[in-house]
Amino acid sequence: MYRVGFALCVAFLLGVVVVRGLIGGNVLTELRSPSRWFHIVATLVSGGCWLVLRGKSLSFRALEVVDAAGIIGLSVLLHLNASLFNIRTVAVFNLVLTTGSAAVLRAVVVPSTAGRTLTLGAITGGFAVIVFFLSALHPRWPVRQSGPADWSLPFQLISLVLWLGSLLATAALASRVIFGLRREVSEARKLGQYTLGTKIGEGGMGIVYRATHAMLRRETALKLLPPDRVDAQAVRRFEREVVATARLRHPNTVAIFDYGRTPEGVFYYAMEYLDGLTIDELVQKEGPLPPGRVIWLLSQVCASLDEAHAIGLVHRDIKPANVMVIGHTAAFDQVKVLDFGLVKALTKIDRSTLSREDELTGTPLYMAPEMIAKPDGAGPASDLYAVAAVGYYMLTGKHVFDRKSVIEVCADHLHRAPIPVHERLGRPVPPALEAVIMQGLAKSPSERPASAAEFRDALARCDVAPWSERDARAWWEAYRATAAAEPDADYDPASARTIEVKRDASI
Repeated sequence: MYRVGFALCVAFLLGVVVVRGLIGGNVLTELRSPSRWFHIVATLVSGGCWLVLRGKSLSFRALEVVDAAGIIGLSVLLHLNASLFNIRTVAVFNLVLTTGSAAVLRAVVVPSTAGRTLTLGAITGGFAVIVFFLSALHPRWPVRQSGPADWSLPFQLISLVLWLGSLLATAALASRVIFGLRREVSEARKLGQYTLGTKIGEGGMGIVYRATHAMLRRETALKLLPPDRVDAQAVRRFEREVVATARLRHPNTVAIFDYGRTPEGVFYYAMEYLDGLTIDELVQKEGPLPPGRVIWLLSQVCASLDEAHAIGLVHRDIKPANVMVIGHTAAFDQVKVLDFGLVKALTKIDRSTLSREDELTGTPLYMAPEMIAKPDGAGPASDLYAVAAVGYYMLTGKHVFDRKSVIEVCADHLHRAPIPVHERLGRPVPPALEAVIMQGLAKSPSERPASAAEFRDALARCDVAPWSERDARAWWEAYRATAAAEPDADYDPASARTIEVKRDASI
């Protein structure tokens, strides 16, 4: 408020002094006018308050005091300035203008109820009326009746009260509307017991916000199904994701806390908030990862999928952006598998509502050949193909097939053999680990590891220098030490997008 007031005071003062000074031929004469002194003091006070208060964190009561003192003090100074005009009609005009402008400006800039705005407006308006009477009735006050053409005192008083009343009512209405909108926005940031914070992610199945539970004060990640995506199919997929993920108890799977729907029809569910990096972000920051770390992370992904597969669930969207790596004192390099939004129950599929046979559902860069050839043909082996593709990405820093179009990527998954890991990386890779990754990328599901548990066992048998807890702790401590000094660049990798595309007959 003080910053805006200061800017307006400076602009008005310079405008009046310069324009009138140029017209009158003498700027110094304008500056010597007593009315300018009060205007200059008001400008200095508003500017000083702005400089002193900016960046300060004040209590609500202190803010109320500063607000009231500021609007009343500035109004009184401007009233005194207005009263020094020798023609009373001009003085009345300036009293109305300064009081009304200050009230309306405050209503726009300062969040306030209509009642408080009206109360402060009545106080400042009362001072305006007092100044008017002093200027009109006191024999030594500069303002006096200058001629028979001047309006009568009662008429001027009525005019003053009517104009001030109209402007103060306008200010109160502005406060009511603006304060109401602010409150609605604040309430809109709450879903049930959760208060929304910043947006931390968005995908094909929803938007994820950082949130806090009102009673438990626990940080959560809240996933919302936006209103523009609410149809029978989207809702059913969203509910299926919640139910499927809630059945999983493995520590390497993100935990679900709650699920609900607001009176406005917004579906949401709350899951644990994870402080870390996705594998996508990790590779983008670090480049190709050490083989031992790749084995450690992939083994945890397999452990999560082993539980899901055991109860008949297929993830269908394993990719670097859906695997979070946690880095805090409780667990360094602990994996959390996210986003079961495309999960498929092996025992029962509602083909009429969940997907059509001519659609591909998933992320093409990590999609198994059988999912491209027949979208309903996804099984546990399809997840293992994606796990191998994620391992390939961690070892090389590149996708298995990195082409310009979705059609080319899908065609490569169907017909082209992957370039061996060591050739793509340009340096040797432990042969056993490369063999496991390449086996997982086999075109035929029957040629891949038989299960997530077998994939994990094969990784464990690789003769690779292990990635220890000490290594993980050292990496995360170094990362935390430098992260604050390295601003994140905007990043929208192709692998982070989950899309649906029509099958092309040429594939």
